This record gives sequence, structure tokens and C-alpha cells, in this order.
Amino acid sequence: MDLSVSFHGAVARTTGSAHLIRAGNKRILLDCGLIQGIPHHYNQNFSFDPKSIDDIVLSHAHLDHSGRIPLMFKQGFEGNIYCTAATKDLVKVLLLDAVKISRIKMKKTRIGGRRVSLDPLYVEKDVYNALKHFITVPYHQVKNIDRKISLKFIDAGHILGSAQVILDCDGTIITFTGDLGQNGMPLIRNPDPIKKTHYLITESTYGNRIHPPMGKAAQELIQYAKHIYDEGGKLIVPSFAIGRTQTLIYFLNETFEKEEIDKMPVYIDSPMAIDATEIYIKHPECFDKETLKLLKSGDNPLMFPELSFSKTHRDSRSILKGWETCVVFAGSGMCTGGRVLSHLINELPTRKSIVLLVGFQAKGTLGRELYEGAKSVKIYNKEIKIRAKVKSIGGFSAHADRRELIDHIAKIRKKPAKTFVVHGEAQQSLTFAANIRNTLRIWARVPEYKKEYRLKPL
Repeated sequence: MDLSVSFHGAVARTTGSAHLIRAGNKRILLDCGLIQGIPHHYNQNFSFDPKSIDDIVLSHAHLDHSGRIPLMFKQGFEGNIYCTAATKDLVKVLLLDAVKISRIKMKKTRIGGRRVSLDPLYVEKDVYNALKHFITVPYHQVKNIDRKISLKFIDAGHILGSAQVILDCDGTIITFTGDLGQNGMPLIRNPDPIKKTHYLITESTYGNRIHPPMGKAAQELIQYAKHIYDEGGKLIVPSFAIGRTQTLIYFLNETFEKEEIDKMPVYIDSPMAIDATEIYIKHPECFDKETLKLLKSGDNPLMFPELSFSKTHRDSRSILKGWETCVVFAGSGMCTGGRVLSHLINELPTRKSIVLLVGFQAKGTLGRELYEGAKSVKIYNKEIKIRAKVKSIGGFSAHADRRELIDHIAKIRKKPAKTFVVHGEAQQSLTFAANIRNTLRIWARVPEYKKEYRLKPL
């Protein structure tokens, strides 16, 4: 079978995941994500013809992996999307939310100082049309998608439903890690080891960094919450609605139960995060043993008396207008949209408040500006001076660090003939590729954008 792979996103950057496998006459796209940190309408054009793609295999629900799927159908794609059941449920929530955010961004878009009218990438009916073509596959079950091609999902440990993709192309195995999670994350299982692969496509988000221990990160969260309790103000946490919010809620619940901190109101000011939390409960097949044991005992680790869900705009406005000391989780995690922007407008000028960044902040995002120490930022075309403390915690990352990524590859019994390093900013990816070569003595490169790499059948 004639095999090749080309890379159409997440090359020397962390967003826009899209990797095209050509296996004989079959063209399979691994992920189809939004490129974040650029003007929204620039995602309109693909670097391949959507009509030429036979199927999409989706590693997980995050928009930088799934966010352009409805656009594929608008531009002529007619195939299936394969993913886990939890991923399908989460994708629905994320894509519908993306439509709402897109409308807001289109209204506020300016080019050359003028407000312009732009069409969104897609609307609700496009999302529902795409969802009709999703086919769910349980973990570890082999699914034939062609006479000589099968796929299997194994756990990636990143978010609920996240998977590593194993494609068997007439005996030649190509594995895509998707986004690989840390070991020891609460709620979900650790990443499954890869037993065998001939070619590997691996993420490298933290390919040049070692995370602090999860326990240390949890203690930092507690310290910032204590500071807010003692000094007043609000702890604003821009948090990804899927994964990060649930992890942090888990730790706060544990902290309150152990009475390690005085209890205070905690708000999830994100309808999507609320929906995502409900989906988490719906999919126990993704949980680790500890979480299943808690649920069986009647202790839901994602619910506690101090926690309130802010579904409506009225609920959100009440938090904005209130003076109480509290913790607020609001999306989006990179501050690119959502209700967190209103909280930032309110609290960034307030010296007593803390803005706590708990995840990766891609270049070009507002979150990255805050992370890099900006003195002021522009939100909704309004200049906001920053007097609040801006802090960050790295240990909560849903991505494996350099050591875990290297260990993951090292555990493969027979080392891959080629390893392609993607989903990382240029320096992270280049450093990690060099680390693979030097540590494991195998071929590893950061691929070129759109370049087709021939794969020898093995």
C-alpha cells in the first residue's frame, strides 16, 4: 500500500491540528482544528480540498482539534468522523458555543479602523449536520474503515474521551498521540502505553519543560484562594470549560472537605463548563478507579455546597456587580472570548484581585499577553490598565511534559521508524525532536507545513 503523511496545521504552533494520511486511494484526516490566535475569518480556507477527504478521525473535542469540522461539510466533505462517545458529546457543546462566540467576534471585527461585516465560519445548522456523520468507537475496539484500514482508540489521559489514534494500514501502523495528558490527573485514567507502531505523530506542547508536581500546583491554588479570602477581591480563573475546570473543582472540593481553607463562594460562570461537567458524569467509562469509588460511595467530587453554577447572563451579571470575596471559573482558558472577558474588565484594574492562569497560553491570545506581563490590554477595543496580580500555575496542565513524553515513546517495544513532532511552538517542537534523537536514538523531525512525507510500508 502506498503511504504518505502531510501536515496542514499545528506545525511549529499549538493550534489548528490537521494531519493528512494517504493510504492507497484513501485520504484520512487526523483532526480538523481551528487555528487560534489569528483573526477568526482567516480559518475560512483549507490547505487541501475538503472534497478529497474520505474520513476524519478525531482525537478529542477541543476546538483546536475539532473546530473546523462543520466548515469541512460546508465546503464539500461527505465522509464520517470517528471518535469516542464522550468526545462526540463534548464536541456538540464546544461547536455550538463556538458559533455564539463567532457571532460576537464578527460584530466587533475591525479592519483598517473600520467595523466590517463578516460571515461566521458556520452556524448552528452546520454543526447539527456535521453531528449526523459522527461514528463513535469505544476504547480498544478495532473499527474497520476500509477493507485494508482499521483504527483503534486508546486512552490519551488529556480530557474526557481523549484518545490516541492507532491506524493499521494493511499492516503498517501509524499512531497519533493527539494531546497526551499527565499521569496522575484526577477523574480520568492515565494515558495508555503504545505497544507497537511503525510511524509516530506526537504532540510537543511542553516538549522543553518539566511540570511542577501536581500536589505543588494544588497547594499554590490553595494559597491564592487563602490570599483572596484574607485580603478581599476576587480570584478570577480563566479556565478551559472541558478538563481544566473539572480538575480545579475536584481539588477545591477536596480542600474544603479537609478544611484546609476557609470556605467561600465558588462560581462556574460558564454554561459550557456546566454542560461539560454534566457530560463528565454521563461517561463513567472514562473515569479512573478513585473517581468511580467516590461516586459509588455517594460522594460526587464535582459537586459541593459552596459551588454555584452561573448559567444565565443574569447570574453572571450578579457576580460582576457583587463585592463578595469569591473564586470565579470562566471561559475561555486563553481569554480569547466568553464571559471571562467581562470579569477581566472588572477585576484587572483592581489591586486586591488575582487573575490566575492555569493552562497554556498560545501566542497571539489575550492570555499570552497577560502571561508575559502586559501593563495594559485591549478588551472589546477598550484599553484596560492592569493593577491586579496576574499569576500562573503550570502543574495543572492537561498536557504531558518533556519527561512524560519521552517516557511514553521509550515504552514502545519496537521504536518507530520515523517520529513527527507537532502541536508545539517552534522552539518546543525543535527542542523535543532533538531530545528524542539524542535520548532514544531514533529519527525525529518537526515536519514542514504541507510537505508530503512518504512512508515505507513495514
